[in-house]
Order: sequence, then structure tokens, then C-alpha cells
Amino acid sequence: MNDEYFSIAKPAAATLKVEGSKFIAAAIPIGQQEDAERELQSIRKKYFDATHHCFAYALGIDRAQFRYSDDGEPAGTAGVKIFSAIQSKNVSDLLVVVTRYFGGTKLGVGGLGRAYYEAARTALDAAEMQAKLLAQQVKVTFPYAETSGVMNSLSSLHAKILDTLYDDDVTLTVAIRKSSAEAMVKQLTDATRGNVAIQRGTHLTMPA
Repeated sequence: MNDEYFSIAKPAAATLKVEGSKFIAAAIPIGQQEDAERELQSIRKKYFDATHHCFAYALGIDRAQFRYSDDGEPAGTAGVKIFSAIQSKNVSDLLVVVTRYFGGTKLGVGGLGRAYYEAARTALDAAEMQAKLLAQQVKVTFPYAETSGVMNSLSSLHAKILDTLYDDDVTLTVAIRKSSAEAMVKQLTDATRGNVAIQRGTHLTMPA
């Protein structure tokens, strides 16, 4: 099961000058669409006097959610080129914005597309890559007497404990790599001789 992919660890930037035009590229890690919109608005405010703010973002494994925009540039010359740069690096969970200050010389469709791609790619080349895992959130409830077996099983499978609730029984909320979820269910069931309740929840991502 493919549950590992790459993003960038922190923001990165690059500047490219072509025939008088200045292209300022910013690559920013994001976790959801709202993050992309917020970061884009911040860049628009920072470079309020720029000609264009073209962008692309991708979210999730295999870049299942994505969007790109030419922001007034000729169709196909900016947003899709930035997205192509993202695809070329095989990364996701990020936003790339390329801000252009027009220098007075038209670059033509081909030249414009190359400039946007190169600016985006240069920023991505400068970024530190970070492996991420597609994980599943799981609630595990068990009697106190089973604590040792449960904790040993979770540790051996590198499950991350997100929350602990002590009541009549113990309830742990954990994140487990998606490809290891079935193994965790079996191992916990064996370790407690079936004396455990397991409830699968939502999917999330976590660092590898």
C-alpha cells in the first residue's frame, strides 16, 4: 500500500529576472485549502504593487486535491506551469506562488511559460524535502491490566499516542501508518486475548 509521500519542511524562495521582468517564487508547506488561501492573501498584501500573483497548490497523497491560476496571464502560461514544477518534484501539501513585476518587455507565450516554470522549480529545488505518511486515527479501549501488552504492541508498530483517557478502562487515541493498521488490530487482539475494543477513525498525515 502506497502511504508515503513527500512535501517540503519549511518555506523556500527564489527570484528570477527575465528581460526586465522580475519573478519572485515562494514555496510554502500547507495542510489544507484554507492554508493556501491565507498564504496567498499574505503574499498579495506583501507585494501589493506586483502585476500578477500566479499560483498552484496540491494536497494529499498523489496530489489528489489541487488548483492553479494564471491570475490574468495568458491561459496556460503560468498556473499550469507552476503545477508542472510541483509534479516534477513529486511533492504535495504545498503552495507555490510566483509573483511577477512586469519589466516592459513581452516574453511571448513560450518564454512566459518557461519563466514561471523555472521560478517555481528553483524555489522547490531550494526547499528541504520532508517525508510524510498517510495515517489512520484509531481509538483503543482496554482494561488497566492489559496496559503493558497494549503499550508494547503500539511501540513495536511505531504508533503515535495522541490522547489518553483514564476511566473505568483506558482509552488511547493513536495515529498509525495506514499500511500498519491491520497489523495493529491483530497484534492488539492477540496481546490482550481479545480483551480490547478498537474503533477506526479519520485519516490524517504525520511525519515519516
